Amino acid sequence: MAIYHVHFICAPDYMARRLPFRPAHLKQLAGLREDGRVVAGGPEPDGTAANIFYRVKSRAELDAILADNEFNRAGLFTSSHPRPFVDFLEPIDLPPVDAGLAAVIVEGAATDGAAARAGIAALQREARVAFGGFFEGGAGLAVVRSPDAREAIEWLAASGGWSSALNARAWSQTL
Repeated sequence: MAIYHVHFICAPDYMARRLPFRPAHLKQLAGLREDGRVVAGGPEPDGTAANIFYRVKSRAELDAILADNEFNRAGLFTSSHPRPFVDFLEPIDLPPVDAGLAAVIVEGAATDGAAARAGIAALQREARVAFGGFFEGGAGLAVVRSPDAREAIEWLAASGGWSSALNARAWSQTL
């Protein structure tokens, strides 16, 4: 099974149009999570993007799930950018559906893959990171359980193995 991070770009009127589609969207994602095909998902608070983490057997399966996504079919997503993880640290616990947990997605280059992986695992045990992993070429991503981007970057950088050029964006972990 492969884990994909899919970054969706939202339509300019996403915030104004999403509410009628939201119950069906959450039900669909909750069903996929129950089936083991969604790890987590949620919007960026400013309404410009969303991030969903999928567990699938193939890229073809992912493409079919994306085509069937309620928000995608309603035109609320204008594009999607899937990236497969080559190494992924699963969540230790899953929040309830519609949790709306304030988090930060931190991305950057791992200068020492083993140390960066160990750092994510240590931060998970401290309940500071929900999950994370690495893409081909050494780029990494971690979902940090802090509403503060500066703090999230500091935690990840201090854990070891990361370049000093980490980027962060706010995220609401809905499931």
